[in-house]
Amino acid sequence: MKRVMSWVWKDHRDKVLYLAVGGWNTVFQWLAFSAIYYLLNPYVFSSWILVITHVVTSINGFLCYRYIVFGSRGHPLGEYVKYQLVWMPLFLTNLVVLPLALKYSHLNAYVIQAIFGAFGVVVGYIGNKYWAFRKVKDSRVAASTGDTSKP
Repeated sequence: MKRVMSWVWKDHRDKVLYLAVGGWNTVFQWLAFSAIYYLLNPYVFSSWILVITHVVTSINGFLCYRYIVFGSRGHPLGEYVKYQLVWMPLFLTNLVVLPLALKYSHLNAYVIQAIFGAFGVVVGYIGNKYWAFRKVKDSRVAASTGDTSKP
């Protein structure tokens, strides 16, 4: 069992951490959405509630993914912009899906967001790993070792 756990951690550390942090982030987003929706739903459209929730929760997600999962050393502002660009298609899709699902399904907003949040963890992994927090080889190290492969 110890050998299996060692193999999983060695070869799949980022995936295990991403699932754990993604799970936390999904729960955090759902709780924030639920609280904001409960408080503001009588006064504002669901799309505005999503915008407020995204602003609040994307900072938590960025910090958790950057420091816990990927241990990135890139420029924080540049990575934050890339992180937002990874999540933007999902966020924009959610802006369309939530109002339509509220109108045309029997599901309430809390259930719709729970389903959408779980979907987002899976989709976001690829963009975050291979673009937003991509590890770039130091060109000086690559040159001194003769490594000419592309990062």
